[in-house]
Amino acid sequence: MFLCRLLARPKSLNHNFYRSLSIRSIIQPRRLVKFTVGTTLLTGLGFISYTVYESGPEWEKIRRTSYFWSRMLPVYFRYRYQQMYFQLFPAKNSEEEDKVWFNLHNKYCDYVLNVILHQRGVYIKLGQIGSTRPDILPKPYLKKFSRLQDGVPAHSGEYARQMIEQAFGKPLEELFSEFNPQPVGAATIGQAHEARLKGSNKAVIVKIQYPEVKRLFGLDFSTLKKFIRLAQPEHLPLFDEFEKAFQIEFDFRREAKALDIIGHNIMPRFPHIVIPRPIPGMSTEFVLVMEKLDGTKLVDALKIEQAKMAAEQGKTLEEFEQEMMTKYLSGELYREAKKKYTPSAFIVNTYASIIRTIDHMKNVFIFIYNHSIVPILKRYPIDYIEQHVFINPHEIIDLLNEVHAHEILIDGIFNGDPHPGNIFLLTNGKIGLIDFGQVQELSLPRRLKLAKLIILLTEGTKEEIVQHYISMGARTRHMNPYVIEKLARIGFDRDDPEICEGKNAQLFFESLGKLDEIMEFPDGYLMAARVGLLLRGLGTWLQLPHSTAQKWAPIAKKLLDTYKDIDEQLLNDTVPIDNPQ
Repeated sequence: MFLCRLLARPKSLNHNFYRSLSIRSIIQPRRLVKFTVGTTLLTGLGFISYTVYESGPEWEKIRRTSYFWSRMLPVYFRYRYQQMYFQLFPAKNSEEEDKVWFNLHNKYCDYVLNVILHQRGVYIKLGQIGSTRPDILPKPYLKKFSRLQDGVPAHSGEYARQMIEQAFGKPLEELFSEFNPQPVGAATIGQAHEARLKGSNKAVIVKIQYPEVKRLFGLDFSTLKKFIRLAQPEHLPLFDEFEKAFQIEFDFRREAKALDIIGHNIMPRFPHIVIPRPIPGMSTEFVLVMEKLDGTKLVDALKIEQAKMAAEQGKTLEEFEQEMMTKYLSGELYREAKKKYTPSAFIVNTYASIIRTIDHMKNVFIFIYNHSIVPILKRYPIDYIEQHVFINPHEIIDLLNEVHAHEILIDGIFNGDPHPGNIFLLTNGKIGLIDFGQVQELSLPRRLKLAKLIILLTEGTKEEIVQHYISMGARTRHMNPYVIEKLARIGFDRDDPEICEGKNAQLFFESLGKLDEIMEFPDGYLMAARVGLLLRGLGTWLQLPHSTAQKWAPIAKKLLDTYKDIDEQLLNDTVPIDNPQ
């Protein structure tokens, strides 16, 4: 009897179940409200449970994790929806699709920027990197994220005073004769102020680190890794290396030591390079005082040159930048640059010397006029002519590549962040390098492996490149030789349309990940590859595209020749050998 009832019950339940799910019943207002509220509560409860589970007992992490996911998930799903919509219902033409995407970017770029500024920390760092990559970010995001290079909101001058006095245990007035409470720049981990030392009146820059930034970096990395796993999983191996690289940036005492070491290594060998020296006894974990360089940021000088070029063509700067970006993304800029003639470094230097001589002569006559005619005839004085800062593209690219190749391969200690904002064109014609927070050391065995890869990329076969890159630690799921060779090329040779087969570097990199999932990059080489990528990007904008391997090959050969008699076992990181000097 019980079995009969049990078997008979589903019929009644099945009937009631389908009745409850009928279209007519669902659209009843009361049931619809209950359904919506219940679904929302369950979703919210699940989101809160997931956030608490991922965050552990740290309430600050719970708050930041909740803020990020609640703001960025809707943005991600909106983009995914649009992508799926175009897959199901393709647009009539590319112009119509581009217009939809452009409107979507315009809708969310301010929103995403506000999320970044609210979260600060690693979010700003990623935004800064993205703002220099037109092959990754759409134009509306590039324009908004450019604020992150030098427009990050800073703390007050009073906050800076408290940090300095706490670091050195003295009133500010006992340390500096002058101190500008307005920061000259603010970035991911801190801000910088101009000052003059007490006694010597020497012009210096005071870097102040935000004490909470190290903790925030640690809180946010796990959240971002999960978002990247959802949105762009092929970037996870790179992000893991990125996380390791930025753990070393939070102690200014380390940066002061790096400034001393790299300055001692580089400036005697390269007289046209200036690296600011830290002031002895004025570096702590959170505050660093160093020499001030007198010049213009390369990124600002490039903007001035671009404005002049735009004016010559009868265009606005924005129109010129848009045209350059379109050419860059299509590969046309690279093709034009290879055909276009650019004056040699010698010709540019000769021209610059002539102009400086003429300006000096003019200033002499202005001095005589201001101190003779003006007092006698009561005339207005004439302003002196400011010294021009000349951009010598060949010299900049060649010198920067030579300097950084020497740091990486010969010295084994290098600055991994030579973007245009960290490069100065000094008034004396030299090039200044600043911001040595991301300094990495490479052991001699790793340097020898990298040097051998550089030579193979210029002279070796594909099979040799693949075999050596695998020996360095490159891993993909199926160990596809084509993918591994392309990864080595993009990292340490070129990322032009020829190597990327007509695609921009970002899309080509994603296609490699889809062809054969990237499991692991060679450990310890990410920052060296980043140096090459940054300098190649600078060369492209200066219309001097180049191969990192070809630029670094002479120094790579020098290192290999120095250790040509060393046993091959050294390449397995087993034999410690002192750094050659």
